Amino acid sequence: MDGDNNNHGAPHRVSIEEKKICLDFMRKAYAMVDDPSTDSIISWGFNGDSFIVWHPPECYRDLLPRLLGVPNFYKFQLYGFKKVVSSVHLEYARDDFVKGRPELLEKIGQSFLEEREKKMKPLRDAMRNCKNMDEERLVTKEWMATLERERRVQVDKDFLKDADLLLLRISKYKERRAKSFTRFGGYYYY
Repeated sequence: MDGDNNNHGAPHRVSIEEKKICLDFMRKAYAMVDDPSTDSIISWGFNGDSFIVWHPPECYRDLLPRLLGVPNFYKFQLYGFKKVVSSVHLEYARDDFVKGRPELLEKIGQSFLEEREKKMKPLRDAMRNCKNMDEERLVTKEWMATLERERRVQVDKDFLKDADLLLLRISKYKERRAKSFTRFGGYYYY
């Protein structure tokens, strides 16, 4: 069991390059959220412990590809960010991603790498028991199918959360509109 004796119980040591890539992504993400010039599109949440995407289309089209090299927030979810369901905006939060505390980013990277290693352990164990390339291909194919099923379940859950959030937004919009309608004697003013 070589490598099982490290401090975090990971099956093997994570390379310095993997840590660098992970931390680099987190630093760029932090800089994007922290940059006042992007505040109209994405900015810190009201308490500084989340970030709000004010204009998702612009964020997806302009910021994420240019600043982070990603098309959407999927990678954030891999790093442990969760959507804030109670928000009426697209909002994400994660422990240790805090305004004014960039030194905490290393904790996020370490946590991500440990979680990834934990997920990879069953594959590595199964591969050790393979006797030939055909068995390795089969094990890999089964493992990938399992990951894909898990990903689809998560996508479905996220979709339902997004649908609930959209319904909440519509409901609040209708309430505001009804209040303004009654406030002005039943007439809409545009």
